[in-house]
Amino acid sequence: MKRAVLAAVCAMAVSAALWGCGGGTKDADIQENGVESADAAGDDGVSGQRETDVGQESGGTAQEAAEDGGDMAQGNAETDGVQGGEEMSVQLAGTSFSVLGDSISTYQGSNPVGYYAFFPENGEVADVEDTWWQRVADDLELTLYVNGSSSGATVAGDSTGTEDPQCGCNELRTNDLSGPEGACPDRVVIYLGTNDMLKAIPLGTNDGTGLVEEGVVETFSDAYTLMLDKVQANYPLAEIYCCTLLPVGDYGTDTPYVEFVNGEQLTSADYGEVIARIAESRGLPVIDLSDCGVTIENLPEMTSDGVHPTAAGMRCIAEAVEDAFAGQ
Repeated sequence: MKRAVLAAVCAMAVSAALWGCGGGTKDADIQENGVESADAAGDDGVSGQRETDVGQESGGTAQEAAEDGGDMAQGNAETDGVQGGEEMSVQLAGTSFSVLGDSISTYQGSNPVGYYAFFPENGEVADVEDTWWQRVADDLELTLYVNGSSSGATVAGDSTGTEDPQCGCNELRTNDLSGPEGACPDRVVIYLGTNDMLKAIPLGTNDGTGLVEEGVVETFSDAYTLMLDKVQANYPLAEIYCCTLLPVGDYGTDTPYVEFVNGEQLTSADYGEVIARIAESRGLPVIDLSDCGVTIENLPEMTSDGVHPTAAGMRCIAEAVEDAFAGQ
């Protein structure tokens, strides 16, 4: 049976208006144990006002007056920008978000039971406060409902699965983002696709509007489209943010890294372009992690292996997400 994107989303939106969020009703159990190795898993110028000499004559030229006025206006604009950011943070405080991700967003004890964690047993993130999502929660004073991330997960796979955490478009993963008593998160951040790239899942041609048949979904664009169908239907009141991918170095090789090219002759940028195209076709905001400060050149500092971020890399991701939440 094929899923109609608009029909599913509209139907759930109407239901949500009457009954509230229709997300998964299962409370998120927190994983106590469940570590997977990397191989088994495999994501000054505020015022700006020109100073004048004490002895300057009062009758300055029109040009000087214009310069003074322009500088003052610039200073006011900069001050307004700072105040605007602070006001936005205050407005966000106390709201909620959930994460749908892979190993890059995991941390032992912070993901649902049955999901696989990469950090801190692997990689170089030894404190949960150094993960990108905990930084976002702390900096903006947000409530994290569920970090639905599992190491090694792809977007593509069997969309009908209810027990396998390794397929981002299946029923388990897309139903597992609700808060207490099925509460709908205010925001959902989707950061998936790195493992699809590493495993050379074909891109496909879906632009986010094509119908996708339930079952084993074999192309990345179909799987991402179906995943968004379900997330938008389950959480119609949530703002959904789609992350593109960090640059990926030639995994497991010596540094300096070169860009990883998979068996389909594709890079992380190619998968990121598909993510952006699908998100934009639905009017969803895109968080472009390909331009967040992590580059092929600085991967040795920003990642532990060309893929998994260090604390410095996590900070770059967090800042990009925070900017997106603040509408910058």
